[in-house]
Amino acid sequence: MADLSFIYGTMESGKTTKLLQDNFNYTKHGHKVIIVKPKLDTKGGDLVVNRRKDSAKVDILLDKNESIISKENLKVVLDAKVVLADEAQFFTHEQVVDFWYLAHVFDIGVICYGLKNDFQGYLFEGTAALLSFADSKTELTVKCECGETAIFNARCVNGEYTNQGNTVAIDGEDDVSYVPLCGDCYLKKIIGKSQISDIIKE
Repeated sequence: MADLSFIYGTMESGKTTKLLQDNFNYTKHGHKVIIVKPKLDTKGGDLVVNRRKDSAKVDILLDKNESIISKENLKVVLDAKVVLADEAQFFTHEQVVDFWYLAHVFDIGVICYGLKNDFQGYLFEGTAALLSFADSKTELTVKCECGETAIFNARCVNGEYTNQGNTVAIDGEDDVSYVPLCGDCYLKKIIGKSQISDIIKE
């Protein structure tokens, strides 16, 4: 029986590059691959695009209230070897469960690629569901600017670090960018030394 896998990491850890490589490897051997991403992710439009501008066409842009196992989508995926799902943190809990059904009921492998936590350090809904339901989990890592392993996705607006704003703000749009930081650098740049006294409990 096929599995649901989750490959996750911070920004710049190579998640989309891994998806593109996996797509190449499967198609090279003659397997049908379906690429999916949430419609919420407007970066690249109907393409998945990595930072080197490599890309692949998306077969299904999944709306928030849409299921991968709807009758319409099953017509597209039923003869596929694998479904590769980018920006998986943006999927809902129900959509992740449906990916799990796709693997375990319909015997089609599903690999999801996404972020673990948002810019404030909280798990995304899709990530939390994948950590619960995925049969296998692999973390990709990248170094912080100081050389330690990054675990946070710090948000910058117009080049300035911030911990304010909506949970979803797409990288590269509206002057928003993200920087992978380790815990110490996140504390210094986002929490700030001046606020350390504020975290002491009474």
